[in-house]
This record gives sequence, C-alpha cells and structure tokens, in this order.
Amino acid sequence: MTIATEAPSVHTTQRNRRIPFEELQDPGAYVSNATGNLFRVPADALVGGRSPTIEIVCKQGTMMTKLSDDPWIPISKARQLAADSDLSVNF
Repeated sequence: MTIATEAPSVHTTQRNRRIPFEELQDPGAYVSNATGNLFRVPADALVGGRSPTIEIVCKQGTMMTKLSDDPWIPISKARQLAADSDLSVNF
C-alpha cells in the first residue's frame, strides 16, 4: 500500500521558527509575535551597511515568527499561515 504525501510548500519552509528581531539573518516573511504585523525582509535588507535597513526599537525586544522563506508571499497565504499557527494577524 502506498500513501501519497504532499510535498512541503516553498512558502512554508522553516515556518514557525521564532527568533528575536535583532537576530534575523535570513530573508523571508515574518510576523511580530507582539503586534501581529507582517514584515517582509528581502535579502537586500540584511546586507550590512546597505539600505534599506530595518530597525525596531523597544524595551523588551521583539520576537518574530518566520512564516515563509519568500518575503513576497501573498498576503492571503501569510494570513492563513499565521492564523494556522495561532499567531495574531494584523495585516
């Protein structure tokens, strides 16, 4: 008996990996655990000394959950992934 399994989606690779915002090293789509805001982090944003640079300043730090390796994941898919992971959705 053969059981068919669905191949993992390109959009969900390494999904649900929680990481402090200051430690982001990989491009992708992230949701803030505190606010539910979506952050699209392209590879260019992570190159040292180049624009655009993203900075979040707060007392307690910001934990992010990676939704997708693709920073340009469609909003509807990002909402679905966040909701499926019991994360706040504010986008």
